[in-house]
Amino acid sequence: MAAHLAAGSDHFASDRTAARLWGTVARSGRIQLVSEGTSPTSLPGVTTRRTGDLPAVDRAIVQGIPATSLARTLVDVSVGQDPAVVGGWVDDAMRRLGLTLVDVRRCIARLAAPGRRQPTALLAALAEIDPSFEPGQSALEDRALLALRRAGLPAPALQHPVRRPNGRMAYIDIAYPEVGLAIELDGWEHHGTRAAFDQDRARANDLTVLGWRVLRFTWTMSDNDLVRTVSAALAPFLR
Repeated sequence: MAAHLAAGSDHFASDRTAARLWGTVARSGRIQLVSEGTSPTSLPGVTTRRTGDLPAVDRAIVQGIPATSLARTLVDVSVGQDPAVVGGWVDDAMRRLGLTLVDVRRCIARLAAPGRRQPTALLAALAEIDPSFEPGQSALEDRALLALRRAGLPAPALQHPVRRPNGRMAYIDIAYPEVGLAIELDGWEHHGTRAAFDQDRARANDLTVLGWRVLRFTWTMSDNDLVRTVSAALAPFLR
């Protein structure tokens, strides 16, 4: 906010600074501002740049600070990044902030111009997402879905409801209900307490009693392990 006030009202938090405000990245480094129509202001410790196109739709107030919109931020910050990293940002923004793919595609189209650097990593990330894609409920779930999709495996059901023997409902992270295969993703953010650990095991036991085959994966396991194991479990049904 201090940088914005010092630079002037026509300067907005942008790039990684805006991404930090939106909660997309954990570290932002040097403060970055963008302005339209005026020469960038020189401030110690602040990087400023000028853009010829910053319409109202690409502006927002985030945590009380004028910044670029969520879609514009993703377009700007994705340049030069790995598509897999950008894909994680997009999934998180869809899940947590209500971003739509239409918002992103419209922003890319607005900014398309001769000589302008294209957000190739963002375009590649969007190409990985089919029109029916729904983001998972965690970063680990997003990663697992992307790995299954890249491997050409059938699209699974997400948060599939199952009634447990005690009458309570359980929701399987990723499921292939037609073959009774449950994939449980043990991310620390949701399973890192003793109570959650015990509940997860009781839940897995109930699913086994009901005839489900339960596969469990954690963040430290590789995508190859996930794909290899799920492929082997589905193989008898894919012939």
